[in-house]
Amino acid sequence: MHPSEAKLMALLKLAKKAKASEMAPKLELSKDVIGRIAYSLSKKDLVRIEKTTSKKIALTKEGRKVKKEGLPEKLILDRLPSKPENFKGLESIALNWALKRGWAEIKGDKAVRIVEEPPLTEEEQAIGNLRKLKPGDRDFELLKKRKWVSLKEDYDYEIELTEAGSKATVKQEVTQLTPAMLKNGAWKGKSFMKFSPSTRVPPQYPGRLHPLRDIIDKIRRVFLEMGFTEAQGPHVESAFWDFDALFVPQDHPAREMQDTFYIDGETELPKIAGEVAKVHRKLWGSWSKKDAKKKLLRTHTTAVSARMLSEVRPPARIFSIDRSFRNETVDYKHMAEFYQVEGIVFDKDVSFNNLVWYLKNFFRKLGVDRIRLRPGYFPYTEMSAEVDIWFEPKQDWMELGGAGIFRPEVVKPLTGFDYPVLAWGLGLERVAMLRYGLKDIRSLYRADLEWLRNREVFI
Repeated sequence: MHPSEAKLMALLKLAKKAKASEMAPKLELSKDVIGRIAYSLSKKDLVRIEKTTSKKIALTKEGRKVKKEGLPEKLILDRLPSKPENFKGLESIALNWALKRGWAEIKGDKAVRIVEEPPLTEEEQAIGNLRKLKPGDRDFELLKKRKWVSLKEDYDYEIELTEAGSKATVKQEVTQLTPAMLKNGAWKGKSFMKFSPSTRVPPQYPGRLHPLRDIIDKIRRVFLEMGFTEAQGPHVESAFWDFDALFVPQDHPAREMQDTFYIDGETELPKIAGEVAKVHRKLWGSWSKKDAKKKLLRTHTTAVSARMLSEVRPPARIFSIDRSFRNETVDYKHMAEFYQVEGIVFDKDVSFNNLVWYLKNFFRKLGVDRIRLRPGYFPYTEMSAEVDIWFEPKQDWMELGGAGIFRPEVVKPLTGFDYPVLAWGLGLERVAMLRYGLKDIRSLYRADLEWLRNREVFI
């Protein structure tokens, strides 16, 4: 028998039947722990356990303050004379009670004290005899009206010895064989407790990371294993880094307010803005500094890639995992705020074949063995491809992201080099939907405790 079980049994041998709350001080354990011990003994048919519930009178936060500091209408008297408008909230209520009791009165524009020693009130007597209060009696209703007490549901465990428990011999068993016991021989003659790994116990729900955090950490590890460096950028971005630096023309539909969240104000342009402007004017025919300075919530993490390209020299491998914002209609597969994952490789001798290798290696490390690339279009890459993965539950291909090689019109103005930049990106929530078998992307942000507790860990 476990030592804690033996102690509980010893107490019950004397009382036959007792409440957990009564035994808690003697055992120096909480009633919850005693309840668990009793549950274990009940499985051995040594005790019967019954959970009971009752209503308990408890002081509210304001009630505890009154019990500690005193009656508010008495305390307010020390601040008189004063204008009533000087008191706000609870102080105003306290002044009204002092006026109502005849301890103060209004003279002119001020409230003044007219009683030196206010008498003991019924509320003070009631709050001093809290243990004697019963729900529904006069004193309880008096304190409840002042919002100083409330009824809370309380519980307890009634534990009673069974016939087998009454006859059982209470023998404390050793639960752990220590090095000291082996050394001095104290283990000899001891009775050791038997453990049953197959015995069912109540489920335990330890703290866990959010499912999106699990996936973010996994993807971060994959990039780091592949020799990439993480980069971050601001959520509030300039139109220059979000669009212009990526060779998106200033009259492109994606730059309209129905697709992008704009913010009041302007940003400063970097020194390389002049080089980017030359490319726009040459190939798109125009470029406006005012449009480039506009503030917005970045629409993609490619803005981070553009910033980093202007700062690094080849060879470089960079990734980012962060939030993006688009003026989307929210539905089962779209969110106005979402996570985006992006990786770029900036080097002299890389090609589209290298991009395919990076993609296959990246997705293989995420547990995806079958991917395919289809021709695609993005304003800032050429060649461009859509990345599909095989979704086994649906027996079909599913689009997960895009990939390509940044156009020279993007790379040359930002870096001064005419080298290839391999790039790929994907929506993190879509990875999560596939990984956890969800039909609605919004499920990731709902407080479904059962799913959050029992979901599979992304390793």
